[in-house]
Order: sequence, then C-alpha cells, then structure tokens
Amino acid sequence: MNSNQYTIEHKTGKKDEFLERILEHSRYLYHLAYRLTGNQEDAEDLTQETMWQAHRKSDKYVYEKSLKAWLRMMMTNRFRDKVRKKSLKVVAIEDQVLSPTQVSQYTPSVEEQVEQKLALEKVKNEIEQLPDIYRNVLILRHFEGYSYSEISEALQIPEGTVKTQLFRARKMLKSRLSN
Repeated sequence: MNSNQYTIEHKTGKKDEFLERILEHSRYLYHLAYRLTGNQEDAEDLTQETMWQAHRKSDKYVYEKSLKAWLRMMMTNRFRDKVRKKSLKVVAIEDQVLSPTQVSQYTPSVEEQVEQKLALEKVKNEIEQLPDIYRNVLILRHFEGYSYSEISEALQIPEGTVKTQLFRARKMLKSRLSN
C-alpha cells in the first residue's frame, strides 16, 4: 500500500472530496507548470508536488475562495522556491508565444535568445520603476494570473479601481518602453 492510498483511505470524507477537487485541476496545473518550467519532466514533477502539498495543507484552504487560484498561487510559490534553491532554468510565461499544446521543436538562435533576454530585462527594469500600486496590479494580473476580482480582494481596492490602475500601468509601461 503506498502512502497516497493510506491518505485517501484513512482520512475523513472531506479530505477525499478535496483530493478529487484537486485532481480535477491536474490538467490546468500541468499546463501552468509547463509554462513555468519549459519542459515536460520538470512540469510533471512540479504538478505532482503541488497537488501533494495542496492535499497535505487542505486544512488551510478557505472554501469560499477559488481552488484554482489557490492551487496556482501554491504552484507559483513552489516554483519560485525551487528556482531559488536549485537555480532551475526559468522560462517566463510571457516568453511562451505558443500554448503548451502547440509547442513546436523550434529553437531560437543564440542571437535571438540574447535579444529576448535583453528585452525581458528591459521590461522587468521598467516594471520595477513603476509606482507601487501600478507595479503590484500589473504583476498580479500578468505574472501571477489573478483575475480582476482576485486582485481587488488581495489589494483591498474596488474592482473598477483595479481595472483603471491596470490600464494606467500598461499605458505607462508602453510609454517607457517606446522611448
């Protein structure tokens, strides 16, 4: 009997239902992990680790919140920790032009890779220069994948304000990058 079977058979019905709810998001989690890691093996590992951690920490989940968002945040944090610890190759989500189901065998040349890295560094530097509220809204929306309502809740500001600040942040960033 493996440890996973033990957990499922010996926990309350609530835990079993929770595990089923987590497993319903496994495909989404794998695609997110693939976009973060850039390869199948690391994506599978990250997905499995995230689901295991989520099940283990099920008592910390607030049922009124979005499970998908909670799992996404858990995966993103776990990935960041792994990058810090193991210096894994980071593939920014914004660099993935194709969706995971459309990934081709195209490998950019060294020159293209250098240009992409320089462009990404310029964007990151410009984002860091934005005022805090614009930077926070932009990061939560585009790097963390939060919805408007999730950003509203996280920053404790109205959803309309989130949209306005995001619009202004994008406009400011576009202006800075075009100079």
